[in-house]
Amino acid sequence: MNEAPQPQYEDVAEVVRYQLSRRSLVGGGAAAALTGLLAACSGGGGSYSDKPAANKPVATKSIQIGKANIPVPRDQSVVVGQVEYTVFDSFNGMIPNGSPGGAGVELTTEPLFFLSFATGKLTPWLATEYKYNDNHTELTLKFDPKAHWNDGQPLGAKDFRFTVLLLKDRPDLFGGGGELKEFVKEVVVVDEHTALVKLLKPTPRLHYNFIAAIAGAPINLMPEHIWKSQDPTKYKDNPPVRSGPYKLKQAIRNQKMFIWEKDPNYWNKDKLDVKPQYVVFQSTSKQADQASLAFERAEFDVGSIDEQHAKQLRNTGYPNLVTTQFHDPNPRVMWLNCDPARGVISEPKMRWAINYCLDREKIGKSIWPVEVPPAIYPWADYPNNDVWKNDELANKYKFEFNPQKAVEILDEIAPKNAAGKRTYKGKEINLEIITPSPVDGGEYAIANVLKTELAKVGVPATLRSLSGSVHGEKFERGEYDIDASWAGFAVDPEQLYSDWTSDRAQPVGKNAAGKNKMRFRNAKFDALSRQLSGIDPSSPEAKPLLDQALEIYFQELPMLSVIQTGYPSYFHTAFWTGWPTDDDLYEVPLNWWPHFIFVLGKIKPTGQKGPA
Repeated sequence: MNEAPQPQYEDVAEVVRYQLSRRSLVGGGAAAALTGLLAACSGGGGSYSDKPAANKPVATKSIQIGKANIPVPRDQSVVVGQVEYTVFDSFNGMIPNGSPGGAGVELTTEPLFFLSFATGKLTPWLATEYKYNDNHTELTLKFDPKAHWNDGQPLGAKDFRFTVLLLKDRPDLFGGGGELKEFVKEVVVVDEHTALVKLLKPTPRLHYNFIAAIAGAPINLMPEHIWKSQDPTKYKDNPPVRSGPYKLKQAIRNQKMFIWEKDPNYWNKDKLDVKPQYVVFQSTSKQADQASLAFERAEFDVGSIDEQHAKQLRNTGYPNLVTTQFHDPNPRVMWLNCDPARGVISEPKMRWAINYCLDREKIGKSIWPVEVPPAIYPWADYPNNDVWKNDELANKYKFEFNPQKAVEILDEIAPKNAAGKRTYKGKEINLEIITPSPVDGGEYAIANVLKTELAKVGVPATLRSLSGSVHGEKFERGEYDIDASWAGFAVDPEQLYSDWTSDRAQPVGKNAAGKNKMRFRNAKFDALSRQLSGIDPSSPEAKPLLDQALEIYFQELPMLSVIQTGYPSYFHTAFWTGWPTDDDLYEVPLNWWPHFIFVLGKIKPTGQKGPA
């Protein structure tokens, strides 16, 4: 691999905390600090485990292979069971509902750098290195001369300049505005493989936006020759022109299926030669029994089974199931709408009343598929994140399941009328809870527990499971009171906090473009975020500011962390072997992360043929 020079201001305990860390392990100095983090990711040192017991049945059961419903050769294909797809003809990730999630787009979309939670390694990819000047007012990026788009056109500094300048002044687009607007003065194309970013003010973090750490990179390059003549709010990017090892072969709406084919002209084949000729992403059956039967019959290689059914297979000695743990960096959360237009939910006291109705212990032990601990801070409980904690503040603003305290608050801000209904400013209250989770999903179950507890204290609520496109639009437009999903941020706390500043709060009904979706506004918090944006978060002067921001979080509660997240990944070994395991977690096992291309480069075919 190309080795980047030792970066300034970097260490995985930072990009991996800004995206959940920030210094790469290209140098060895951070290796010891990362040990706890990696143990948490792999489950070996985590606070939960779904590994089968040591006395599990011997794997002796034979399997009956079914015929996968795919139009490509089964023995050349990895088949992935995924969510319910609703978008099939657009791959524009900059607009609401512009691209299907978890449909394989990640296999063709590459970042400048990969950072693996499984290994702690920073891998230069489209870029070979980055470097700041001494005062962090300039950032130089060098691109791999071999890189090209899947239509054969070269990829380099001009595409980088085009992407940054397009997004810089477009806060209405996902990835737009924000830090690019705040920090970027201009981008100079030094030569076709070198870009120089001149900054308006110092920052040591701008390159984090181009690192795939938690899922994909916040900003991915766009081919200038394609996008320069297009309206980014309307162009569908179909088929997607990207740089990854797979190209879109076919999207089949009536089968809810996407077929990706290996690109014979992939630019980086000498470093990554993916083994399957095809990768098929397909929505699984909504019936859990039917979906897991399809896995049992080897119609799927990845997913299409839940933990309940996986346990049943293990208990019968099923020989072809691999279960791999991954401690997800995103806790399950409740996003709380802070906009006054939404009524009582805009009151911090109301948000605290909701917090007292969350039985985190019950949710972590009996609702999520595997047992997980409660979440208090708005980040994953990786050991290396302990530096951001402040237990004195956590004790001062104690999270506890206490419905009586909720009642006391509600009696103050939303007293009952003559009909026994709670009211706020003369209107009866009724909260709207939404979630992208299906009704049999974990997030829906969490929200349902909360809904039940709210009803007990006199707060009626509706709960709706919304499809990805419908949910995305309502969430971004602020047309909800509570959203039960996950925290989609990495964790240098300033990256989290900078997304919550008042200037990024849109009116209800206007697209938030991924920023401040809770419409939180607090002038003191804004000032703290501005101060933090230009300093090293590990420096002594940063900690007091971080603590002040954390206290505002506890006081205002624009979002509620509920539980830490454990994800078992399920792999079938009838057609392919070499999947990541708990004992050999060579890469993040999540099929909806771009890192999955490295799994596809590692697995090997067994020679098994599919039924005729």
